[in-house]
Amino acid sequence: MKAPPPSRPALNGLIKSWPALGLALVVPLAVFILRPLGMDLRQSGILAALLFAIICWVTGAVERTLASALLLAVFLAFSGAPVQTVFTFPLSENFLMIVFSFLFSQGISNSGLTEKLLQPLLARIAQTPGRLMASMVVCAAAMIFIIPQPFSRIIILSGIYAGYFDRLECVKRERELKPVLMAGLFIFSVLVNMLMIRGDIILNNALLTMGGVSLTEGDWVRYMSVPTLVFLLLAVVLFYVVFRRELALYHGDGQEASAEKAVLTLREKRCLALILAVVVFWATEGLHGVSGTITVIAGTALMFAVGLLKLPDIKSINVNLLVFLTAAFAIGGVLKACGVADILFSRFTRLFPAEFSTRYVLTVLLTAVILHMVLGSNVTTMSVVVPGLMSIGAGTAPEIPLLLLIYIAVCGHFLLPFHHVVLLLGEGKGYYSVKHLSRFGIPLTILMTVLATVVYMGWWSLLHLL
Repeated sequence: MKAPPPSRPALNGLIKSWPALGLALVVPLAVFILRPLGMDLRQSGILAALLFAIICWVTGAVERTLASALLLAVFLAFSGAPVQTVFTFPLSENFLMIVFSFLFSQGISNSGLTEKLLQPLLARIAQTPGRLMASMVVCAAAMIFIIPQPFSRIIILSGIYAGYFDRLECVKRERELKPVLMAGLFIFSVLVNMLMIRGDIILNNALLTMGGVSLTEGDWVRYMSVPTLVFLLLAVVLFYVVFRRELALYHGDGQEASAEKAVLTLREKRCLALILAVVVFWATEGLHGVSGTITVIAGTALMFAVGLLKLPDIKSINVNLLVFLTAAFAIGGVLKACGVADILFSRFTRLFPAEFSTRYVLTVLLTAVILHMVLGSNVTTMSVVVPGLMSIGAGTAPEIPLLLLIYIAVCGHFLLPFHHVVLLLGEGKGYYSVKHLSRFGIPLTILMTVLATVVYMGWWSLLHLL
């Protein structure tokens, strides 16, 4: 019997679905051959490569890292854009921040302190559905200052809550209760991350980089915190209304609370002191002027020194994500450099009103939501929508509100797990299913649209941003 070629298993690992790959090639090939909208050969080739990558990212036809690497290769070889434009992300400070945040978050995870300190606290506090949801919001917000990397943060936080739920009699008895509770944790975390730039150092910094806008943490908090707190509060109420039948089954177990007390060893106390010192220094960046990047690098180095991190922990750096982000960050600059952006988005200009108004805001939100529905990934959607709508809105829409409206639409809309990486992590772990997100996502999108038009715009008007 003839043995299969040795490269076959590796090839099958990179290509997830051959039929899907065939379908993914149809539209890009048509664009390349037909050269729509008067594009030249180079422009149609760049657009075809981008469409192929996006289709692969959405459908999973080809492993995401391979699709991203192929797109970068095409950009470098044929777009005519400077190398600095193609590698905007690796050459930025955000890259170092994200890389070392992976390591710093892993060090915190290795310490075991979050689970040891938080689970007894939950047993004392989260006795009713309302108090439980409040604890989720508060913990998600507090953990922003402790674990900077959003994926590591939600993984650790979800492990703490899942362990707590598994010990409750009401969860053991009612099978539908835990998925709803876990869905709430992940959803609230997504919205909490909108409060500060550091809430999601990947997505929020990607937004600013793609939009070419510079905002400090203080600026972001001033523009976003108050209306986002309103959004978050109403989203919690909405969640309670949508899942009131399941939440009515929840009650905590107060007897467990008295039985558990967190007792830290001397080593754990020292590790806690180190983590708190780094966190405080990071949080007070505005006072001492040392950038958060330098702080997290120094904190990571200290973790290696005290043994919280070891060389094998370097594998916690998600290289595949970094390659994907490099490709996504490059899209806007490359499309501008080769002229594709002007050709594409000049056709959409007529859909937008001549002046910035409520109708203009709704058009921006609808455009972002529709493309997000199709493209899925937040970063992918922003990489397409931000350069286009910023180009269309130049001279008509105020720059910062326009950029933040796109961000609100992308974060406040989801029906499926792949619409937000944080939600995808929870669904992938089996904590909840698509039906839980879809059931809540539709009314949340309506709420987001109303609040973006009324509350966010009203707040920015008070701050004279409009």
